[in-house]
Amino acid sequence: MKIVSNSYFITGAEGAGKSSLVPLIKKRFPNIDVHDFDSVGVPPNPQLQWRLDTTLHWIKIALKNQEKNKSTCIIGLSFPSEVEEFEESKKLNKILYCLLDMHEKERKKRLRKRNTPEMIEDLEQLNKLREDFKQTKYKTNIIDTSNLSLNEVANEIIDWLR
Repeated sequence: MKIVSNSYFITGAEGAGKSSLVPLIKKRFPNIDVHDFDSVGVPPNPQLQWRLDTTLHWIKIALKNQEKNKSTCIIGLSFPSEVEEFEESKKLNKILYCLLDMHEKERKKRLRKRNTPEMIEDLEQLNKLREDFKQTKYKTNIIDTSNLSLNEVANEIIDWLR
């Protein structure tokens, strides 16, 4: 029986808890190649082109892993519509997306705690992600992280990955 590798993208707006999940997911799924989207380095004031270039970088990693029948999980800010723009993504066996969503009040609380007040009122990213998920052709999952601990979010993702 041939093993089919999947490409998982776990995304969410600033404050959703994406980076905090990386070590938990790596530990629970040693057979999946798990990466933090930002591990390639984030420039000061990253622009759209940086995110697109980084998205393509991770799609190419997923393609290399696919050749080895290994699944890939990328955790970070990526949009399904942007993944769809790349020809390379059409070569992937299966792409699945998970949105870590949250109530705006909880997001403000988390961003204050992280000392990033400049982002508190910027809801454009969160709203764009929500809209993107409504329109994508990929299979999606949405987890509301507002009232969940990091371990509870990790458990929901683990259930989804299975």
